[in-house]
Formats: sequence, C-alpha cells, structure tokens
Amino acid sequence: MIRFPLLFSILLVLGGCFMDTMYSHIPNAVEMEPAIYALDGLNGPYDEFNAVAGPPPLAMDAFIAFASNDASQGGHFSIDAGRIDILQNPYYKSRQKNPPLPTITARRLGAFVHIPDLPGNVRGPSALAPTATFSERYEHDFNGQPTQLLKLRRKPLPAASHGELPPGGVWMFDSDHEGRRNLYFVDSTGRMQPFLGNDPQADDAYATYNQARGELYFCSNRDGKYRIYRYRYCNLENNFSAWLADTSQAQYIEPVPELDAPGQTMAPFVYGDLMVFASDRPGGQGGFDLYLSRNNDGRWQPPVNIQKLMPPGVMVNTADNEFRPSLLTLDFEDYHDLRVLLFSSDRPGGQGGYDLYLTALPPL
Repeated sequence: MIRFPLLFSILLVLGGCFMDTMYSHIPNAVEMEPAIYALDGLNGPYDEFNAVAGPPPLAMDAFIAFASNDASQGGHFSIDAGRIDILQNPYYKSRQKNPPLPTITARRLGAFVHIPDLPGNVRGPSALAPTATFSERYEHDFNGQPTQLLKLRRKPLPAASHGELPPGGVWMFDSDHEGRRNLYFVDSTGRMQPFLGNDPQADDAYATYNQARGELYFCSNRDGKYRIYRYRYCNLENNFSAWLADTSQAQYIEPVPELDAPGQTMAPFVYGDLMVFASDRPGGQGGFDLYLSRNNDGRWQPPVNIQKLMPPGVMVNTADNEFRPSLLTLDFEDYHDLRVLLFSSDRPGGQGGYDLYLTALPPL
C-alpha cells in the first residue's frame, strides 16, 4: 500500500471519541492500492506495447509514447503518442477502510513526431534525458484538501510537453528497416543515427539509461538468445548525441551475467537502483513474466518475479505474456517513493492483441 499522510499531525491529548468527532472530516492519507488498470483510451483492436512515460505525481497528466500497429491494421509497428491522467484523492482514514479508486483516463494524440515512421517495424521508444537533482516542494490541491509537506528529489519530464526533451536529451528506439532489429536515436537536429553498439548480425532492442552510474542497458540476441547487455559511459555526459554514435566504444559493451537465466531475457528498464524486465525463464506464471532486480554495490541482485511482490489477487503476471515494463516514479526526500508499473499484456479481456496496463507497486 502506498501512503501519503497529510501535513496535519495534531498532537493533542484528548479522549478518542471527542477527537473522532472533531477531526474525522480531515483526510489524513492519500493511498493508491495495487490493482490492474487497463489504459482503454490508448488500447485498440491490435497491439499496443513498449510504452514509456514521465514520472507521475498523485495527480498526473503525463505524456506517453508507445508502439502500435493499429494504424496498419495489424501490420507494421510505429510510435504513437498519448496522455495518461491519474487522480488519487485523499480519503478519510477514520471513516473508510479502503481509499477510493483512482480516476485513470488515457487518450491518443496520434503519430509521435519525434520518432520517424520507417519501413518495417519501429518499436521500443525510450527517452534519454538529463535528470536534475534538486529539492522542491511537491504541492497539489485535492479539491481544497491539503497534503503533507513533501519534497521531490528529482524533477520529472514536463507534464505538458508533447515529447520534447531537455537540452541534450534524445529519443531512442529500435527498427528492423535495414533487416535486423537494431537501435537508433534522433539527435537534437532531428537526424536519425545508429547506436554505437549495434551488431549487424543480431537483433538489438530496448535501450534504457541510468544517469547516476552512467550505464546504458539494452537486450540483444548476439550470443544466440536474448540477454541484457551494458555499456558504461564514465564521463556522465548529458549530451547524449555526443557519444551514442561513437562506434569506437562498442568494444566496452558487456553482458550482465547476474541477470541471465535459461530462456529469453528482454526489455530492461532501469530507474535508480531498480531494474524491471521481461523473461520467459522457468518458474514463471507462463509466457513472458515481469521481474525486478535491485542494484547493490554495483551488482544486480537475483531477480524476483514481480507477482511475488503483489497482494493476493492482483495479477501482474498471468499464464499469458506480460512485456516491456517501465517504472513511473516520484522520488521524495525522507519519505518512501511512489512507483507505478506500466506494462503490456495479451491476457484475455483486453481490446485485442497486446494492451497497456498499469498498477501501483507496494513499497519495495
């Protein structure tokens, strides 16, 4: 359960009944229960997956980019844009056992102009952008109900944007328009360039970047099956275009053996000391499942099936396929963080093919 107590810590020594009478109207917590929500405004009759979005506050209006083949009626994939709105209102803890359900709406904006529509399939959008570390008050007026004084540690991407990134940022994606599935990025001039680590004889996809450690991760089948690879860029340069195409650095790409297992390991997404990814390794619910690993002193710990972290009845992983997870995170000072898991699944009950879903994660 994700909890956000309010600023009102009223320290009075009074009788319980009297206090309940006086203060039961004050909402003393904001919570978002883990539950599976389909993003129906984005989902269509074919396939929607590979979604990424900016970090959400409890009241969120976030831009989202995702891969879809709806426009081609089940043919090739291109990148679409959309928005997600989440509003989680406070609740009166002394009167309600459970918080109200969040209001979640999603809508399409059309083709994503910052990633080209190429012949073949274009998938795996990923924003690489500088992340500012700072201390700023997080404020939102929930219908006149104040919230606790919380301070953010990192600034999310602009919620009102249409995918524009801060200076130095680039959008990465993968495409098979030249035969094999390889990674590309669009630089600040709008020019598409290949990633330094592409293997022309293999498939490379799903780039993700950890700025604090200067590590870029992606998956590739260059060794015969999909596994996760890493490239360390020690200069921590925020101008991504300056080094993403430097092929002389390809020799420093290495696999991440602690995340290996029998089967395929794909679609990593890293944020801080957490990585989520998809794998069909033994021991899962069926098909591809979603896993989580935590980095400890520079080494990734044994991955945990995310289903083991969820409350009973909240099915992130199913007998079908769950794929391309990403974390929407709001980092607070001196308080536990809000983490929302965004993923795709072809489970029954959707609008067709792969659909997009989200859930709050319990405290990790």
